[in-house]
Amino acid sequence: MKKKVGKILRKAREVLQIEAEGILGLIDKLDEDFAKAVEIILKAEGRVIVTGVGKSGIIGRKIVATLNSTGTPALFLHPVEAMHGDLGMVTQKDVILAISNSGETGEITILIPSFKRLKAPLIALTGNPASTLAKHSDVVINTGVKREACPLGLAPTASTTATLAMGDALAVVLLEERKFGPEDFKRFHPGGNLGKKLSLKTKDVMRPVEKLSLTTPKAKIIKILSLLTETDIVWVVKRKQLKGVIDPQAKTKLILEDKIKFKTVCSEDIMLPAEVISADVSAYDALELMREKKANALGVIDEKGHFVGAVFLQDLLNKASFSFN
Repeated sequence: MKKKVGKILRKAREVLQIEAEGILGLIDKLDEDFAKAVEIILKAEGRVIVTGVGKSGIIGRKIVATLNSTGTPALFLHPVEAMHGDLGMVTQKDVILAISNSGETGEITILIPSFKRLKAPLIALTGNPASTLAKHSDVVINTGVKREACPLGLAPTASTTATLAMGDALAVVLLEERKFGPEDFKRFHPGGNLGKKLSLKTKDVMRPVEKLSLTTPKAKIIKILSLLTETDIVWVVKRKQLKGVIDPQAKTKLILEDKIKFKTVCSEDIMLPAEVISADVSAYDALELMREKKANALGVIDEKGHFVGAVFLQDLLNKASFSFN
């Protein structure tokens, strides 16, 4: 049994290695044509029409989904259906992205004259830059791989993975060029966990100031000892302005204070700077700030800079179903 398991795992690792090599090999193949493809799509007034058949068609549908979700309108055109009327969805304002590893796929090459008549720019994703599709395209993006993971060299494996990765590269570059941000992403993902993450505001998950433990900068520590022992965090506030925070780290500082001076120590003597965030900022950004600052809580301020509450890491995890993936 152990021999069989070892053989299975060796083969699986070999497949993953071949697929990884296929993707890494694309890096050196990137050239000016990729940049031209980006510029053509950015300038287009219409959509990206992606077409492909078989496994390439499946990859094409995934590329369409990724483009649509990242700010580039796209549609999938099945080449067979295109020959029976669906070509009517393509206009001169669109950009055609044709996928064929060989570049000689009959269902694709037969459409080239029609694409030319429509005068829509044609971008080829192909593993064969010398192919019929490549020769008649305005831009050629080389997705060729040295070998397939299939031992017969027949089933598209590494080639489809490489094409998918190149599609992702195209979508992400377009996203950045369009300055597509979290709020844009939210508009296209109103449902599901991603939508929930981005639609929640900090004020939706914060604890209001009335429910927090507060003190003033000049408050003597000896007089607020009970408050410090009852809660993990005490917020130091003066005239609605958050001045600092007494958290476990600050309490450790207090323990190290000279016993003789203990009676004169005030909140401001041991408090630490508080990280703050606006009440109208997304809860997702609050989580990102916590990650960056390694904080378990953030003070929340309104448009006037007044301290109105606090958002806690535990509340974000419980209420917003956030993930650290």
